[in-house]
Amino acid sequence: MRKLFILIFAVTFTACNAPAEQVGAGFFVPQPGEKFVVATDEVNDVWVKYIEAHNNRDMDAIRGLNSDSILVVGPDGARINGTDDHINFLDTWFSMADPKWDIYWSMPYKGVTGGAEWVIAGHSVTLKDGEAEVKKNQMIDAKIQDGKVQLFYVYQMDVPPAEDTE
Repeated sequence: MRKLFILIFAVTFTACNAPAEQVGAGFFVPQPGEKFVVATDEVNDVWVKYIEAHNNRDMDAIRGLNSDSILVVGPDGARINGTDDHINFLDTWFSMADPKWDIYWSMPYKGVTGGAEWVIAGHSVTLKDGEAEVKKNQMIDAKIQDGKVQLFYVYQMDVPPAEDTE
């Protein structure tokens, strides 16, 4: 009986300490075989700070969260390369459109084989177009490395004005 108890204990103990295999899900065509798993909330935290810095027009904080070689790909395919160009673009855009973001969902993910950490997030954005206020929905896919935003892609959809219900 004692040997049976030791055997059950040993099997249970080793089964509980077996490393979990990260199987992953999804695919990314440019990296054949890559799968993704959920990353840590630290990736989300970087993105939330980044958006807060944009809403606060804190160019020093934005610069501090950008990698020196940041790449931004806008919804029309336009590219901004490097922190200086990004800050110059934002300075002009902020004065013209006064955008404000509200994050309504965010999910960090990580490549199983490549190890890159990303965040994909949905935002509602309010901007000025002349005197009119315009709303857009944006989905942003951003690569975060060492607490810095390396690159991000902006996908955008116009939100029709609310219908007057009177």
